[in-house]
Order: sequence, then structure tokens, then C-alpha cells
Amino acid sequence: MRALSAGDVLRLWDECRDTSPEARALVLAAAADDGTVSVPPAERPIGRVTALLLRLRNALAGPRMAATVGCPGCHGTVEFQATTEALLALEDKIVDAPPPLLHGGYAVDWRCPSYEDLRTMAERPEADDPVRGALLLLERCLLNVRHEESAVADGAVALPAELREALSEAMASADPLADLLVDLRCPDCEHAFTADFDMAAFVWAEVESRGRRLLMEVDALARAYGWSETDVLALSEPRREHYVRIVTGESP
Repeated sequence: MRALSAGDVLRLWDECRDTSPEARALVLAAAADDGTVSVPPAERPIGRVTALLLRLRNALAGPRMAATVGCPGCHGTVEFQATTEALLALEDKIVDAPPPLLHGGYAVDWRCPSYEDLRTMAERPEADDPVRGALLLLERCLLNVRHEESAVADGAVALPAELREALSEAMASADPLADLLVDLRCPDCEHAFTADFDMAAFVWAEVESRGRRLLMEVDALARAYGWSETDVLALSEPRREHYVRIVTGESP
């Protein structure tokens, strides 16, 4: 995708500030969507949206990503790094139309979870319970269930636990970008743990940081030169930074 202009970044910041995490992820992903796929991002597998977010992050700040998480053992800070290229390599493994799952006499037609599912689940109070929430999400992704040629009408709750587990594993395999997990070890206490890498939150933090910085630059240059916001944002990033250094007394 093309690099985003300063104006694009501010528009994204304005549009996303007061939205839910699910809606925000879709707005950010749309900024990287080339429009060649007819299915809306909200209805694609979650990993397809994650891939768009990775492309947006690459356009904003390049391929290298650094993040920190809290250690559950000692509550210290653990740093880790990743690259957009390595994660985007997993996009080729996403299965948009997975085959039926055959298990223990059952034949299950299913699809991968989408952001529309997450957005709908966020509005249901019972989804706050992790067990109930996982069951509800599984329910939404069932298309058709048969047992020894007879239809099963009671949904996910009627399925054996082994089948639900097999279905969850199939979903994870069909969309490896849906849930980014990072295996880490704390350098302070040696505690090993797995952290969830929230790509949407990571990209939003970058957009928010850049948006605030751009407003400060606009304010500084408008006060110094009388330029409008449009004038300041039309400058290239290196030239805008050069003018800011002059105004603030730093070496240009």
C-alpha cells in the first residue's frame, strides 16, 4: 500500500478516537485495503484484517515492531520484537472457505470467526464469561451440523466436548493470524509465558502518537509563521521536522 500522508494520519485519528476496539480495527484496516476483494473486511476471517493492519503498520513506520508486556510472574516489563514480513508470511495459510470437519460420526460445516462476530459478541453481556464467550463464538461460526446423516439443531452446546475442541483447533489452523501469540521468557525472573499480541491496539497506538505529534507541529508552525493546518500538513515530513527544529531552537 502507499505511504499515508500527514492528513491521512490525522483523519484516521479523528475517526477512530471514540470508537470501540472492534470498530477501530476495521477503520484502520480499511486504510490499507486495496478494494480488490468484494467481501467487506468485517466479514473476512480475522486474520485477513490483521494482515491489513500489518500493512498499515509497515506504511506508517516500517517493518520492525517492538512491544512490551507485563510479566505475570514478577510484574516486570518484558520486551519483544517482530517484523511485519514474518507475520504477513502467515497470510498465505489462511483458509477462507474451510472444508467440513469430520469427527466421531459428525460432519460440521463451519467458517472462520470474523470481526463482525467480535463486534456482535462485544454487545452481549454473557460473552464476558470466557467459557460462555468461546461457546457463543463457536455457535456463530457453525453453518451446518450433521450426525450420522441426521441434522443437529441444538448448535454448539449439543456438540461433544471433543468435537468442540477439534473445531477450535481447526479454526486456529485455518486462520493463524486470528490470534497472535508470542512465547516469552522474563529476563528478570525467568518465568516463561505466552502473551497475546493485539495488532489493532499496536497500530492504533502508533496512529495516536503520530496524530498528537502532528497537532503539536501544526500548532508550533502556525504560531511561528501564520501557516494554516493545510499548509503545514502539505509539507514533507523531513521539511516539517526541519522547520520545527528552527522554531524550537534546535539545530536544523
